[in-house]
Amino acid sequence: MVLNLHGLNGSPHNTTYKLLLGRYPEEMVVSPQIDYEKTSPVELVERLKQYKGIDFIVGNSLGGFYAYILGNICHVPCLLVNPCIPPERYIPSLVEGYKFTDELAYLMEEYFYNRQEVYMVLGMGDEVLSPVYTEQVMDVTKVWKIDGGHSLSGNEEFYSVFYEALGNFKDANPK
Repeated sequence: MVLNLHGLNGSPHNTTYKLLLGRYPEEMVVSPQIDYEKTSPVELVERLKQYKGIDFIVGNSLGGFYAYILGNICHVPCLLVNPCIPPERYIPSLVEGYKFTDELAYLMEEYFYNRQEVYMVLGMGDEVLSPVYTEQVMDVTKVWKIDGGHSLSGNEEFYSVFYEALGNFKDANPK
């Protein structure tokens, strides 16, 4: 099973979800709606840990942060797309009155160190997050640097790289 985590103000039926359905049956892809602004990060991680039988996690932007943290906690590999890491650097300026910055910092401090396979796709023209900084702070198994901004919807290079990256996850059963 695949857990797909959308970004801030995103949709569970985002681009990565649609691409996953091109490779896996719908019943193998779990993609919950998440209200990152109103949900405590610690509470959110506890909720996400309830999903059983997850072979790997895909996370986009802020969902990439949670995919990375959850992957480390549960020892599950992940694919991060323009991950929001470290979130405490970005989220307070993106969400007015955000009240969980301390919890984001806590999760980074407690669970940042990589304990599993991590694959990452970075749009090098990301106008929201710094791909150069992200690459510097992350220790990943493999990174793909592509043309494109924060949203990679409609980016053919991203689609190709995404499917290439999925080839690294041998435990999930494709269609």
